[in-house]
This record gives sequence, structure tokens and C-alpha cells, in this order.
Amino acid sequence: MSCITKYLFIAFNVFGFIFIFLLHKQRPKDLKVNFYPNVVTGPFIALEDNKTFIISTHYDPRETNLVRTLAIVHKTVNDLYCLFHCKQNVFSNIKAKIDIVRDNFGFPYETANILCKSPPECDRVYMSVHTNSSNDKEQIPVFKITKEPIKSFSANFTVCISALYGQYNNVLQVIQAIEMYKLLGASRVTIYNNSCHENVDKVLRHYIQEGVVDVIPWPIDKFLRTSKKWKYDEGLESDIGYYGQVASLNDCIYRNMYKSKFVLLNDIDEIILPVRHWDWSSLMKSLQKQYPKTSVFRFENHAFPTTVNAPGFNHWNHIPGINLLQHPYREPSDHMSIKPRKMIINPRKVIQTLIHTVLKAEGQITEVSSKDAILFHCKRKRNKKIPDKDLIKDNIILRYNVSLILEVDKVVQKLFPKH
Repeated sequence: MSCITKYLFIAFNVFGFIFIFLLHKQRPKDLKVNFYPNVVTGPFIALEDNKTFIISTHYDPRETNLVRTLAIVHKTVNDLYCLFHCKQNVFSNIKAKIDIVRDNFGFPYETANILCKSPPECDRVYMSVHTNSSNDKEQIPVFKITKEPIKSFSANFTVCISALYGQYNNVLQVIQAIEMYKLLGASRVTIYNNSCHENVDKVLRHYIQEGVVDVIPWPIDKFLRTSKKWKYDEGLESDIGYYGQVASLNDCIYRNMYKSKFVLLNDIDEIILPVRHWDWSSLMKSLQKQYPKTSVFRFENHAFPTTVNAPGFNHWNHIPGINLLQHPYREPSDHMSIKPRKMIINPRKVIQTLIHTVLKAEGQITEVSSKDAILFHCKRKRNKKIPDKDLIKDNIILRYNVSLILEVDKVVQKLFPKH
């Protein structure tokens, strides 16, 4: 072999090895793109029956190999299947168990848990939910299974707010509520947004940038006819009530299960306020000491009507919305009135929730005494038979007025300065 031929032979082999190395390096990326061409994100991914709408998919480590898909389904849906994408061109098709979140509201559509055990050899990263009516696997939407690492929490308290809707424009109360949540100990506020006014959107974007608020788009009315009524009546042309509130609260629990030590389930016009303590951390330490086996704490609703204004605290008259500090009068309690409760839960112990209580959970449920904490609910008068003169002065919110005014002022001056 001549010297030139020898060098050409060596060079050819070197370039050959380089080419094979580069090809091998690129292959996983190419396979990933080709293997999962229809990966979609929700919420509200319609299946082929147009009666099943996928919200989110989660690996549930509390039960071996269980994948839990949250969805809204029509009452006539009986058969659904999970198609696990195990390896390239290797699939496992399993019939799902449909576990309905029974809310007894009577609407045609309900929240559901679609449960499937994945094969042990599967990597449980990608899957599809389908009706088994399509034979073309490439046309079925593919979901990435959320798998949160079980580690130290990034938040002690996360507040879950079900959907804002109807071009919601209660700007001042939104700012005050979020600042109160922060003062009480919230690290994160998860808000489901169907529609809000541009002023509220401006506020939400501010808190997103601050790292406090997560906004989950909630376009439920593009798929289902929604109702503001809580119960279905014959002839009502609605598919689901309260803008799918039950679905959003269940979704929020699973999103924050291993991110937050505690999760609070309430509306934007509600604040769980300690009576004996200053913040949620000290409140929960006390309650857990009293009730060590409890995983769900329910707080009694106390209405603070907006019909009566207290003097003072009129710092933000140019901002639309309710000023919490001007409504320190509450309706008197009686044993006959309904006081729907809201909750602080351990999300790792809750399996299904409704709006005011949980359906399935490990551990006990405790009704918290109003001597320990209440649900401060600032809205129009609940019991119209009670005259304003019979309302009771209660300064529970005013304990925070100095800190609250300072923090709200910062936000208002930044976003809505007076001209």
C-alpha cells in the first residue's frame, strides 16, 4: 500500500466514524419529533366523540403505575381507553375506569377521573385517551403525563381560584385579595381565567411577572354551554354549571400536589382569616396540633355585605371594584342559615373534591370553629331579610389595614396612577 493510499484509507475511516457519531447523536431528537407528532396541551382537548374534554393528565404516585386524567364528560360516555406510547411503534391499549365526581347538580356534563394502570415496562411519559372508534393511532391526540418530583415544596400555601368570567372587572378586590393572600402566607395563587376585563388582565400580568400568580386559560364556553346557576332545571339550555368550577378545583389540586404543602380552595371574593393567629402558618400549626389526623380543614362562611360602607379607607376611588376595608359589617350568625364552607387541604391526601367539601380523601375532615378562623366573604347581602342596622361590626379584616394599604398602594401607583 502506497503512502498516499494509506493516508486516504485512514482519512476515509476517520470521516466515516465522525459521520456515524453525528448521525447517532441526532437520532433521538429526530425520533422524538416523529414518534409524537400530535402532542397537545390543554385544558379542553376534545376527543373524537365530542362528548369528552381532556383537562390534564397526571401520574399519581399514590398508587402503583396509576395515570389519572381529569376530564369533563357527558353522562352517556361509558367506554374510554388509554393508549400508552411505550416505545417507538410499541403501544399498550387499556380500557379506562371512569370515576365520576358526583356533584348532584344534575347537569348533562360532569367532571371525571379517567383512570388507567400503565404497563410496568412503559416509561409513562406519553399517552392518549380515546373512544376506540379510530384505528389511526397517528390521528389520536397525544398527552404528556405530568410527573412532579416528590421533593421539598416550593410553596407552603397555594390558593386556587376557580374561573373568572363575564369580563370580570372587580379590579380593586382582586389586588386586595392577592395582597391579603401574600400577607397571610401564600407563595402562589393559581387563577383559572375564562374572561376578564383588560384592567384585571393588567393586574394578573403584574403578578405573573412578580412570580406570585399562575393563570390557567379556561375557555370552557368555546366547547360547552355554561350556566351561572348551581343546579340544573328542566329546560335549562346549559351543559355544565359554574363554568366547570369542580373541574378547575380538581385540576388545581393535582397541579400543586407536590409543589405546595397546603392548598386553599376558595373564590376571589373570599379570604380565610385567622381569629387567634396572624397568618396561615401559625393557624395551621395550631390546627394540626389539635387534629393531627386531619387532611381537610373546612372554614365557616361569614358574609360581609357590600350594602353598608364604613367611613375612611377611601384611598382608591379611581379604581373599579370593591374596597374590602370599607365593609367590616357582617351578617349575624344563626343556626338556620346556610354557611357554605371552603377549605385548606393537604393535596397529597385528597383524591376528589367538590366546591365546599371533598368526596374522596385519606385522613379526617374537620369543621374549624369560628373561634379559630372564618371565611371572610365580601359580596352582596346573602340574607336580604336582615336590615342593615342588625349587621354586626367585625374588625377582623381591619387588623391588616396598615400592611394592606401599603402593599395595595404600591400596585395601584404602578398600574393605575392618578393623572
